[in-house]
Amino acid sequence: MAKGRRSLKSVFLDSSVFFTAVNSPTGGSSKLFTLTDVKLVTSSLVLTETERSVRKKLQSYHLDRFFILADKLEILKQTPNEKSIQKAKKVIVEKDAVILAEAKKAKTNFLVTLDRKHFLTEQVGKFLKPQMVFTPKDLITILEKRSYAKK
Repeated sequence: MAKGRRSLKSVFLDSSVFFTAVNSPTGGSSKLFTLTDVKLVTSSLVLTETERSVRKKLQSYHLDRFFILADKLEILKQTPNEKSIQKAKKVIVEKDAVILAEAKKAKTNFLVTLDRKHFLTEQVGKFLKPQMVFTPKDLITILEKRSYAKK
């Protein structure tokens, strides 16, 4: 890689981040969609869950934004096996185990979530290693610091 060029980082978005980006064009969740050195990744399950929430909880015009943002995502054609989900259930609440297993299988650099209570724990961090878990704001701060350090 040429000197001064940054490597592309891959980021798995959970539904809390995607929903918040759809709902609010400002803030950290939306800012992720503007970063140039980041590949945003999610699963079809997250996509479906987010679309259902947008249709249920937001205004009809938000659905347009949902589709615009969804076009910027790489949608993984994968599903974790039952063994992976069972392992995830040992470190996170059952309802989030599939998402955690999907994020691990995706092998992205980061998992980004707004669910501090369930995902931002030491157990989840160990489960995902070498992947790291951050909130959008924290990830943006880290990426910006790294880019300044490389200049």
